[in-house]
Amino acid sequence: MYNTKLAVVLLGSLLLGGCASLEAQLSPTKGFKAAVTDRERAMQSLDLAKACCKDFANIPYVDMVPGTSQLAAIDANSPVYAFSEGKSYFAAYRLPTHSGDLSITVEGIIDQTMFEPVVVMLDSRFQVTRTMGRNVFRYDPARLISGNAVSGTFTVDRSHIGNPNNESYLLIYTDGSRLSETLTIPSDAKLMAKAKVVNDYGIKDPVIPHSPWGVIRFSVVDLSAGKGGGNVYKPVYAIGTDEIKEQARRSTVEVVPNKLVVPAATAVVATSASVVAKPAPAMLSETETFYQSQIEKAVKAGDIDKAMKLVSEAERAGSTKAKSVFIDAVKRSQK
Repeated sequence: MYNTKLAVVLLGSLLLGGCASLEAQLSPTKGFKAAVTDRERAMQSLDLAKACCKDFANIPYVDMVPGTSQLAAIDANSPVYAFSEGKSYFAAYRLPTHSGDLSITVEGIIDQTMFEPVVVMLDSRFQVTRTMGRNVFRYDPARLISGNAVSGTFTVDRSHIGNPNNESYLLIYTDGSRLSETLTIPSDAKLMAKAKVVNDYGIKDPVIPHSPWGVIRFSVVDLSAGKGGGNVYKPVYAIGTDEIKEQARRSTVEVVPNKLVVPAATAVVATSASVVAKPAPAMLSETETFYQSQIEKAVKAGDIDKAMKLVSEAERAGSTKAKSVFIDAVKRSQK
């Protein structure tokens, strides 16, 4: 009954084109609470942990599969490596070998603590081709069907000219030198007060500490023969010097000792709106069909939370039909 009422409310919001942020009812960190709450234990664990491997070639890699979205906990069960910024728990993946260009989205889910992702790409000989940190990963505020996160989307060019180093592997870790920092995010109450145009009565914004543990979510989309574009990170080797400088200017984040300051809620909303206005990468018809079927299946099973998350992931990956499929599925479920 609760899910039915929730579906009706959310359906109304979607049909009215509402832009207010609504927190997802089911947290993606639900099954990994220790990874996003116990920072003290995480710090102690990292301090005692030993590096698993001497070099990148000896790390065990897990295959990334296009057209999927996965959650993974980075905690005491994860391997540790001595990166240039310091020791870090990490996750390691092997990119698809038979695919077109790839669009990869990585998110560090924010809960009571946060794991700020850093991604390092490796070629087929396990040599570093590029490292992506705050030049790519930025605070992504909670929206209709997704919670707070630090996220970034980047491409892997499969053409010989665009990807001369044959990027084949990907590591996700966090910068050990920034574990003493915090992230201040707009409180749900303040955002609600702003949406209703009422006084927030001095509601304090949550201050989230960085942690060596956390939960990440990543998705991989095959862009097929290099088609796509939109708000994705272009590899440095594929853009000119002036573009690099502009990219660096736009990605500047105000940092004070032991604290990362995020712009006020109004600035965050304005920035988010400008990003959404940009065209999304083209989506393969097969991938669109996959998302549609999963959304309809989730609604039919009464799992509205899962359906909403799928809509969000599909739209970030370039879908233009996911929301309408969700709305139609909810309508049918009410008959």
